[in-house]
Amino acid sequence: MAQDYRVLLDIEALECLPKSGIRRQSVLSFVKGLSQFAHLGGDFEVSDPETRRHFQVTTVAGFALTWWIDAPVSEVKVVDIRPTN
Repeated sequence: MAQDYRVLLDIEALECLPKSGIRRQSVLSFVKGLSQFAHLGGDFEVSDPETRRHFQVTTVAGFALTWWIDAPVSEVKVVDIRPTN
């Protein structure tokens, strides 16, 4: 059985989301759900050349969310949200 994670979100990442509406709700629902399904990974993976950290990227409602699992502390960290268009 997969482990549940605590989800942390960089507050600045929320700035590009609409103030209300279905797109905002879709993104926030996905972020909340990451606690249970982060182990499944994102749509694709990117690596930071400096730190060699692997980031998952998931697209939701026209936004790309960048996140990673910090397994030693059982956390998922959402570090960026950007419009895909």
